[in-house]
Amino acid sequence: MTRPRPRPDLEGLAPYSTSDTAQGRIWLHANENPYPLPKAVMDEIVSETSRLQLNRYPDGDAGAQLVRELASYAGVDPEWIWVGDGSNEVLLQSCLAYGGPGRTALLFEPTYRMHYRQARMAGTRTEISLRRADFTIDADGAVAVIERDQPDVVFLCSPNNPTGTITPRDHIVRIASAASGLVVVDEAYYEFCGETVVPEHVDNVIVVRTMSKAFRLAGLRLGYGIAHPDVLAGMRSVRMPYAQSSFTQAAALVVLKRRDEVLDKVDAVVSERERVARSLSDVADVFPSGANFVLFRPPDAAAVLEALAAKGIVIRDFRTLPGAEGCLRVTIGTPDENDEFLAALR
Repeated sequence: MTRPRPRPDLEGLAPYSTSDTAQGRIWLHANENPYPLPKAVMDEIVSETSRLQLNRYPDGDAGAQLVRELASYAGVDPEWIWVGDGSNEVLLQSCLAYGGPGRTALLFEPTYRMHYRQARMAGTRTEISLRRADFTIDADGAVAVIERDQPDVVFLCSPNNPTGTITPRDHIVRIASAASGLVVVDEAYYEFCGETVVPEHVDNVIVVRTMSKAFRLAGLRLGYGIAHPDVLAGMRSVRMPYAQSSFTQAAALVVLKRRDEVLDKVDAVVSERERVARSLSDVADVFPSGANFVLFRPPDAAAVLEALAAKGIVIRDFRTLPGAEGCLRVTIGTPDENDEFLAALR
């Protein structure tokens, strides 16, 4: 009996994984929001979802309402909104529709590793352009690479994960204007910096965001794209039917309608990010961040990881990431969690 063989081009593509949390007590590794939803919001979600008929497929009207609320929040027309099961699905769908066999994706490393994986999953060949030592993108160099290689998909991440680097809006617009293919701008951490290319963006751009971070909904899995309707029309052939569950639609609608309450911890996270960065700068090289995490390079990263693990504090290990060798990343937690992290680090 012969066994089926996976696609040869997937060889060497290791499964995605984060830090081992089995022994964790304080989890500062996955860029989650440390604050649960307000009780009043959770109570309304329970009330709304208890009325769902889960034996039926998701309601199209509820999906349309969700699109309208996302459009209202993003400040665009509803026809510019694309909804996915987490931003990762939107990123993958972008590659499936505009990448694929015989096509090329350009990435600026080091960056969010899923961009590389999603391109490879879609059968897209990848080309890598390196960021500067401070993790910024050389806009002139990026335009030159794009004009030379004509990639079908270009990935930009701002704030960049795992470095936290913000790429200026005018640089993104300039890079996008030089591209003939789709430019994917990953703004997963937009709320923690306020920098966006929406609504000032070029027609070949899709801005991808998530409700996992600032909206405190990592467990719900909801992301969305913002793009010209013609770009979204090109993605319809790769969308699954009944894409968002009834529960996802109902819960997300509640959170979006009460977004002022849900987003009221963003300033607290930003304030803690700056405090943690200042404290880290006494013992490590720290890189500026516009997200809800900080990348730093201590003198002995292995010793830091071991000491933190002994106290049940889990952060993310990027010591072997090309371009970020020796670096670690800590997600901003509650003030008490951050205090424990900093005390253990010292």
